[in-house]
Amino acid sequence: MSADVGKTDFLILCGGLGTRLRSVTGGVPKVMAEVQGEPFLDFLLRYLIKQGATRVILCAGYKAESIAAHYKAKFSQLDLQLSVEREPLGTGGALKNAAPLLKYDHVFGLNGDCFTPVDYAAFLGAHLDKKALATLVGVRVEGNKDFGTIVSNDKGDILAFKEKFETRDVQYISAGIYCFNRGLFERMPPGKFSIEYDFFPGMIANRFYCHKVEAPFIDIGTPERFAWAQENLMGML
Repeated sequence: MSADVGKTDFLILCGGLGTRLRSVTGGVPKVMAEVQGEPFLDFLLRYLIKQGATRVILCAGYKAESIAAHYKAKFSQLDLQLSVEREPLGTGGALKNAAPLLKYDHVFGLNGDCFTPVDYAAFLGAHLDKKALATLVGVRVEGNKDFGTIVSNDKGDILAFKEKFETRDVQYISAGIYCFNRGLFERMPPGKFSIEYDFFPGMIANRFYCHKVEAPFIDIGTPERFAWAQENLMGML
């Protein structure tokens, strides 16, 4: 099925305070922590532009206006919108808060402090082919103790989510990248909630799929992972 990434909205979660990173980054918003001399979100936006993105909505709270001013000036080729959380809404609440700004029928949601080099046209095509309501990107990892695991069958149907546990086996973890049909936002509850813990479990067996990829995964949420990103991010672009 035709998959035009240029006719989708990209919602990027930018509300993280970066509390665990303040020892190495100071008080800047987490998505603007500098990796190899540039804010992390700069790398992410450049990659999305290469993938065909034209419209991005930044879901921000902490220092939202300074984030928007920086990126509207730096990425003028994007239709860049700002959705502001006046109080913390969680990952799900932040996405739903941005729903009035949506323009297109299909929406990508991304964690702004993570990066995986995904082929977005292929991802959207898989979502459309399956007539899915929601699709997650699952990243293959060998050994895992830091992230929850996606359990799916051979067709990609998501069957369960497992909490963090230590293993040396091959697992698939969420890359923090989602594809939604726009109508799904009407099913989301009001107020503060987690998309991962409060909403996705209720989607199981309801046209909810895992799009599996074998690609690197970067999460800058801790000083240790942030240091790893400093050494490895450029090689992933």
